[in-house]
Amino acid sequence: MNLSKQVFQFLVAFSVVLYAIACTEQNSQKKHVGANGAAAPAIPDESKLIAIADTVYKGLTFKVYADAKLDNKYHTVYLQVKDKEGKPFNSSSLDYYPQMDMGLMKHGGPFEHPVALGEGWYRGSMVFIMADIPDMGPGWHLYTTLETKGKKDTIALKLPVSAAKTMRTMSSGTRDDSRVFISNLLPDTLKQGKHPIKFLMSRMEHHDFPPLDGYLIKLKTNMPAMGHGSSGNKDAEAIGQGYYEGEVNFSMAGQWEIIVELWKDGKKANQDDIKYQVYIIK
Repeated sequence: MNLSKQVFQFLVAFSVVLYAIACTEQNSQKKHVGANGAAAPAIPDESKLIAIADTVYKGLTFKVYADAKLDNKYHTVYLQVKDKEGKPFNSSSLDYYPQMDMGLMKHGGPFEHPVALGEGWYRGSMVFIMADIPDMGPGWHLYTTLETKGKKDTIALKLPVSAAKTMRTMSSGTRDDSRVFISNLLPDTLKQGKHPIKFLMSRMEHHDFPPLDGYLIKLKTNMPAMGHGSSGNKDAEAIGQGYYEGEVNFSMAGQWEIIVELWKDGKKANQDDIKYQVYIIK
């Protein structure tokens, strides 16, 4: 093999290596691979989110986004923080939580502490257990806490929460855990057939709502207009942190209801009826 051919092959191989390294770096930046090698949560596509609120505090800009316009349901809420130069602001001390101010009283709602996604983005899920009530207090806020230079600051951002068209969060008294809140994470409309179903269950403790495990959520589907249900439903079992997963089957198009029973230690525990409405299309 002559020298020129060897040089050519070397340059080709070297170019392939450089390309592979560049691709790896780009993928790493997109996925934000952590120190343990596992891919961290991805940075959200801002164009696919709904802008909810924003404010400026001590040179930092806080912007709240969500998966949809907020109503009294389960939502994924994002916070983006930038410094006065417009650069992403990352902090391991940042936290946030929802709170409803009704004037004479305040209460929170079920929520998950935010996960830092990188590039100034944070993500957390929460349930707004009721809509804002006109002329009854300021309503819902996202309270963001941040520690800088040994001092803890709290920033409040107003969250407009409207009444949901279809109820997805219900409450019931129980035998052992007082009043609990059960959020159904299904959309209002689904296609005919089988679907995984997920719930978040929380216990009410004064104004806090810690996650509640240890139950079995029994499921039954019913089509009131036709007077029948459907087979193939699987009861929702606890998977941790208050979440439960099961499966529901809708055998034809039309209006359906999902009837829920909470069971604990082999006995029915809910004291109130729990039903969710869902519209099925072909």
